[in-house]
Amino acid sequence: MKPKTEGRGPAFGARLVAILFGSSKVGRVDRYILVGAFAASMAVAALLGPGGPLSEGAVVSDFEVGKVAERDVIAVRDLVYVDEAATEIRLDAERRLVPAVFVVDEEASKELSLELARFRSYLVELLAREAGETRALALQRDWPGVFGKEAVASLLALPDPPAAVDAAALVLSELLSRGILEVPDAGLEDYNPDVYEIRRWREGRLAYERVPVDRAPVLRRVPSLADEALRARALPIGRREVAAVIVASFAGPNAPFDAEQSSRRMEASLAKVEPVVRRVERGDYLVRRGFVVTEADIERLRAARDSGRRFDFGRVLGAALVIAFALAIGTRAAAPALSGVAFSRQTLLVTLSLAFFMFAAAQLVRRFVPTGPGLPPSAFLPAAFAAIVVSLLVSARFATSFAVVTTLLVSTAFGLDPRTIVTVLVGSLAGVFAARDADNRIDLVRAGAVLALIQAGASVAVDLVSGVEAGTLLQAAVWSGLNGFFCAILAIGLLPLLEQALNAPTRFRLMELSDLNAPPLKRLLTVAPGTYAHSVTVAHLAETACREIGANPLIARVGAYYHDIGKIDQPEYFIENQAGGRNKHDDINPRLSVTVIRSHVKLGVERARALGLPREVVDIVAQHHGNALIPWFFDKAQKKDASALPEDYSYPGQPPASREAAVVMLADAVEAASRTLKKPSIGKLEDLVRNLAMERVRDGQLSRADLTFRDLETIVASFVRILAGHFHSRIEYPKVRENAR
Repeated sequence: MKPKTEGRGPAFGARLVAILFGSSKVGRVDRYILVGAFAASMAVAALLGPGGPLSEGAVVSDFEVGKVAERDVIAVRDLVYVDEAATEIRLDAERRLVPAVFVVDEEASKELSLELARFRSYLVELLAREAGETRALALQRDWPGVFGKEAVASLLALPDPPAAVDAAALVLSELLSRGILEVPDAGLEDYNPDVYEIRRWREGRLAYERVPVDRAPVLRRVPSLADEALRARALPIGRREVAAVIVASFAGPNAPFDAEQSSRRMEASLAKVEPVVRRVERGDYLVRRGFVVTEADIERLRAARDSGRRFDFGRVLGAALVIAFALAIGTRAAAPALSGVAFSRQTLLVTLSLAFFMFAAAQLVRRFVPTGPGLPPSAFLPAAFAAIVVSLLVSARFATSFAVVTTLLVSTAFGLDPRTIVTVLVGSLAGVFAARDADNRIDLVRAGAVLALIQAGASVAVDLVSGVEAGTLLQAAVWSGLNGFFCAILAIGLLPLLEQALNAPTRFRLMELSDLNAPPLKRLLTVAPGTYAHSVTVAHLAETACREIGANPLIARVGAYYHDIGKIDQPEYFIENQAGGRNKHDDINPRLSVTVIRSHVKLGVERARALGLPREVVDIVAQHHGNALIPWFFDKAQKKDASALPEDYSYPGQPPASREAAVVMLADAVEAASRTLKKPSIGKLEDLVRNLAMERVRDGQLSRADLTFRDLETIVASFVRILAGHFHSRIEYPKVRENAR
């Protein structure tokens, strides 16, 4: 076994210099990666950070609108800028030029026309059925409120009343076709006060018509419009007057105000508005001494400030120191003793990329997002996303350190603002712990909801301490909560890509690989059922033992499922698949037998890599026998040839290099050996397990694994307990002496 060594190591400052510029335990390529990350971060800080050419620049000189300028300010370069105040005036004018849109409703038009047609049918029937005063009374009874008594009398007094209705129907159809507007009492204040726009479908095409407001076809103007249309038809005065009354009685609004189309029309018009661009020549006065400062003067000062920022060497140097310290802290935290994992180069690149992403995102938020009490910077920073991804891809332990480092990097963009520090740190740590408890991807969605509540609560708590007003406090909490949920969803979307790219053994991927319905395991069950049953039992033993010693039980379980996958090619040469039949090794040379037995490790590694299994699982397949001797075949060979060498009858692999691989090796040996016990008892099982474990220790098979003797005791106890349950019906328990009565 591998003893633990403790050492203080070089001083932090010396380690920082060694990591970035000198010789250290960090490999040369990894050092180049770290230096590249440092350079990229410095470039972002120099461009977007305070004092950089893309930052918001220095504070405007101390001038106030309405006060007399105390000094001259002259443009030192040509300026071209957008006059915001003038642009807003132009936009406001454009808004007032956009007309309100009314859309003719064809269904409403049809209904109004049908109502008049029903009245005509009724009138024809009434004239044929009744006579005299009865006609007028029946019409008023059946169409109450439509006509007054005088209108009814005028209609029935005509020689041909239906002809008047026909004339009214033609005019009503024309008015409805044009559109009778339904103008709301409010809501048109922002639109053109002089013109309405009417839209209608005509012959399959959408037609547009602009009408003056004072001449718009609204309901109150229908009588006069109907009279004009009837006059054009040269009808007799009596018929014309009756027809006009009929039109007014049956007309109704069929073109309501369309708020959605009006709004779209407004947006389209505003999108075409060109901003007001001002030019200032080099040498022109921006502000003149003795003159009252105007809004236009302030606009020019801001333009000059934005275009002529000075490079702030002090701020850039400070950013360089913070970035360098963050890299050093992160590198130290990535050490296996602290992070609990061995970093691959791909994992290092992804971790640095996420840290750089957070740093750049903070600079962009500070530069482009208008934050304030209601919109804190933390609400726009996906801090929890980066922490979740690192927690799942690397380890929760390292993700905690990563959260602290990224909080340090992010907060520098906002001047180490305490509010930002607390909310970003809480969000990052909450992401770490939310991801730690997620066993599958749907759990991560639930974790997103919890994360949203935590971030919203943290925002409220910090804002209460800061004395933020209640209105903005609620707004900040909502944005922070949405940020937390979005981070979890973003992690779900990106995680599968990173899992495949890094071949990372995340819990989600390991849970998917541990599905016994996976095609490779189903084939193992079909081809080598004994090996399958053996692998399942080994997985149970290894998973339980790893959980009790603090190793990764999922890696152990998956590694155990696949550790003998190489036996698929020649299953009949392994005793667990011979089902009590003749052993094929009885008929062949022991040298050939051992070649077949040894080959299952190499074949298993090849098959595991072809399946795309994580490196940690492939290592278990390669190391589950280490370089141990295969004693049965070695003894058989020595009986035939005393000069047989042990190395020719040993597995060609390396001893386990991880705790999980070591546990799988022990579980594999114990499960196979336990099948040979006759009348197993607790004592026999314990002796068997302990002897096998100590044999592996003496052979040096556990020398590379980070296992202590206390871990071994825990593993032995775990194996005995599980095997006792497995052999429960066959275990002989010592007799308990009855108490004397």
